Amino acid sequence: MKSTYDQIWESALRKLEIRSHSKAELLRKLSEKFPDDRGTILTALEEMERVQLLNDRRFTEEYVHHLIQKPIGRFKIMMECRKRGLDQDMVEQALLNADWSEEKAIEEAIAEKERVLHENDERKRRQKLVNFLKNRGFVDSTIFRKLR
Repeated sequence: MKSTYDQIWESALRKLEIRSHSKAELLRKLSEKFPDDRGTILTALEEMERVQLLNDRRFTEEYVHHLIQKPIGRFKIMMECRKRGLDQDMVEQALLNADWSEEKAIEEAIAEKERVLHENDERKRRQKLVNFLKNRGFVDSTIFRKLR
């Protein structure tokens, strides 16, 4: 019979084979499966970090790169990263490293929506565009500055 540590290690490896995870994500998932073994889970995760199987900085860079492929705002990026348990400073650094621009992202989002927006009433058209941009994580000040 395998030790709890070995079971935790193998479970974590299976999850990492499917996709990269943050330490916080793995901790949450493993804690659900092994609720009474938090200390053992943390020990296993620390060892995974030591041998570079788990690296939050690398995961943050990869995840931010994935997110910015779509034209979304800083707020949505931060919320998605927070859901994954990522450090906000690492996210900010990843955005800087990616040379991402919210101005460029909102311009792309506006162009994308205007291609499919067939509203003749200017007020309704503008409201639909504002709602779309808010759902994409752009803040009011950026939206209204761009739509002037």
